[in-house]
Amino acid sequence: MSISVRELQTRQRAMRKIVEDQGLAALILVGDTSTSPGFCGDLRYITNSRVIYHRQAAVIFPGHEPVLFTLSPRQRDVARNNSMLEDCRASDDLLGDITNLLREQRVSGGCIGLTFDMLPAAWYVRLRQEFPRIEWVDSHHEIMQLRLEHSPEEAAVYRAGAALADGEYEVALKALRPGATEYEVVGEIEHYGRTHGVEEHFTLIGSGRFSLGADNGMASIAAPSFRNIEKGDSVVMEITPRYGGYWTQLVRTVTVGTPNLAIERIHKVAREAINIGVEKVRPGVQVKEIVLAMEPYVASSGFLLRPPSGHLCGLDLIEGRVSRENEMVLRPWTAVIIHPLIFTPDGKSSFFWGETYLVTEDGCNRLHRATDGLLTVS
Repeated sequence: MSISVRELQTRQRAMRKIVEDQGLAALILVGDTSTSPGFCGDLRYITNSRVIYHRQAAVIFPGHEPVLFTLSPRQRDVARNNSMLEDCRASDDLLGDITNLLREQRVSGGCIGLTFDMLPAAWYVRLRQEFPRIEWVDSHHEIMQLRLEHSPEEAAVYRAGAALADGEYEVALKALRPGATEYEVVGEIEHYGRTHGVEEHFTLIGSGRFSLGADNGMASIAAPSFRNIEKGDSVVMEITPRYGGYWTQLVRTVTVGTPNLAIERIHKVAREAINIGVEKVRPGVQVKEIVLAMEPYVASSGFLLRPPSGHLCGLDLIEGRVSRENEMVLRPWTAVIIHPLIFTPDGKSSFFWGETYLVTEDGCNRLHRATDGLLTVS
C-alpha cells in the first residue's frame, strides 16, 4: 500500500506553507534507517521515500519542487518510482551536493529550517562554515504538527498493518511449544510479515516462569535469544510490524503447557486498566488522561502502574509517549498504542499487554481482532 499522489501533494503544499510562514530560505530534512522516536519520519512524510540504506536528504524551497538526494543511482531510481518526486538525484556526497544546491538557488542569508535531532553534528559544523550569514532554526515541531493531522488514507494503512500483526500473532501461537527457542518464534512472526508485505519489524520477546514475587523467573522483554521455551513458561511478545511506512503494535503474553493462576490474576488487572484508559481515547482529550484514568484502578487492585504505558505511532514508532506528562491533544486518525506495564507491589514481577487504537471522529476503534483472552498453548 502506498500514499496517493493527492495525499503527497497535500503534504508538500503544507510543507511549503511552513517554509513560507517561517520565512525560510530553505528546509533541509534528513532521514535514515533507524527506528527512532519521532524524527526519522519527517523526510518520509514529505517525500514518501523509504530509506533502505544509511541516509537520504531532501531540500525544500519556497517556490521550487523538493529535491531528494540518495546515496546511489539504484536508490535514486527506486525513489523516483516510489516517492513520486520529480527531482531525485544520486549523490556520493550528500552534504556537498546540498551545499552546491543552496548556492545554485542563491541562498546565502536568512533562515534555513532543520530537524536538529536528525542532523549529523559534522554537517552542522560544515554548514555554518559554508554559510556564515545563515540562521539555522529547528522546524521539527511544525512538521510534527502536520504529521499528527492524519488522513483517512493513513487510517487505512494502520488498519492493514494491524491485521498483519494479528496474523503474526496467530503464527506465533503455533510456534510456541516446549523446546522451541525464542529465535524460532520471532522467526515465524517475521517470516509471516515479510511474505505479506511488511517492510520491517521491531520484535521483542521474553520467556520464563511467571510468579507474583521474588522467585519470578520470567525474563524482561528484549531481543530474542537461543533460550529454549519450557513447559510451564510464560512468553511475552511485542509484535510490531511496519507496513506502508506506518507502525502498529500488538503485545501479548501466552502460557505454555499449563495455565498459570498468578498470571491470570495480573492479566485481568491489565485488561481492565486498558478498557478504562480506552474510554478516554477520543478527539480533544489530552494523552495524559489515559494514564490518569488507569492509575487509580491499578492501585486499587493492589498493583503498580509504571512507564511505559504506550505511545503514539505513525511513520516513527514513538511519536509521543502515553504518559501522565503528555498534554498533547488527540486528533482524528491518530494511532495510539496502549500497553500498561503492571508491576506487583514489591516491584519484582511485571506483566505486559496491549494493542493499537485508532482515534476516530467521535471516539476510537480497536484495530486488532486478536483475542483479549490469556491463552495457553500446548
